[in-house]
Amino acid sequence: MEDTAYASANVRIRVFETNLLTRSHYERMIDAPSYDEAVNVLRDTPYRNIVDDLKETKNYDKYLMQQLHETFEEVYQSTPQRELVDIAALRYSYHNLKVLLKERFTGEDFSSLYIPVGPRVSELRQAIHTKESAELHPAFLESIEEAMTHYEEYQNIQAIDIILDRRYFTHMKQLADEMGNEDVKKIVGFYIDLNNLSTLTRAIKQKRTRNFLVTILSSSGTIPKEELVELGRENLVTAGKVLREGKYRSIIEESIDQETQELSPVKIDLSTDDAFMRRMQDAKLQVFGPLPILAFLYSKENEVKNIRLVLAGKENRLPAEKIRERLRMSYDA
Repeated sequence: MEDTAYASANVRIRVFETNLLTRSHYERMIDAPSYDEAVNVLRDTPYRNIVDDLKETKNYDKYLMQQLHETFEEVYQSTPQRELVDIAALRYSYHNLKVLLKERFTGEDFSSLYIPVGPRVSELRQAIHTKESAELHPAFLESIEEAMTHYEEYQNIQAIDIILDRRYFTHMKQLADEMGNEDVKKIVGFYIDLNNLSTLTRAIKQKRTRNFLVTILSSSGTIPKEELVELGRENLVTAGKVLREGKYRSIIEESIDQETQELSPVKIDLSTDDAFMRRMQDAKLQVFGPLPILAFLYSKENEVKNIRLVLAGKENRLPAEKIRERLRMSYDA
């Protein structure tokens, strides 16, 4: 599809962008003296209609996910190529797959954990039961088959998360390749690399085995998986030194604890999130092409994440600085 086909969709995205929260909103929420006062900041934002519910129930996950669902539906209606939005929705689809598979294997009801973004839960459930679907992308069926086969052989329910996390990235790359847009391919490769770096850092910290790394790391990024697996044998100081010589030097430098000189799992999660947001901020400046749509959706996801983080912090009476240091970069930063 020609990049110019996205011109009208991108005009609408510019309108959506004007409703995103700014850094000023987050600062006012953080500085508010109580949870209720923090919620009140949202009265002059698109979240105004859920303020009373947030104050009464404090069930912000439910209401924020509903807002995210509505945003995705609006963008689906605006984009000339639904597969582009599918890439952004995929994380929620795989979350729902995990929940549904655990329901099947345990017999318990986890319906409160469903996220209303992506294919309908009923479609995913049917695919799990029949291993067939005329609606879902074939990669979903491949993911279901691998997870179910592994569980039936080893009876390890925790492995479902590991398998589907890796399959998620494989599926994402497949969608990008099918779209055939080089910008989308690059941004997906970048995203997978960042997630691999975070996963590797946590695995080293937890002293995970080589087999674990082989299973959990994705081979769909631009950093060879074999190199990352080999780094898993090192400590966090050595891994940081090696990775600083690679293509993501600035991200790694931001992620090193200055006292211990170790790669920090907390810092690298924040640094990789911010690095992706910076790439998205560049993407939003494009007039043509699909990236402004992906940039907006990622920014909306970050907005939901930041609101949840601030409200959870206020509810638990965390110091303002503790909340602020965990805040993700906003779209206007």
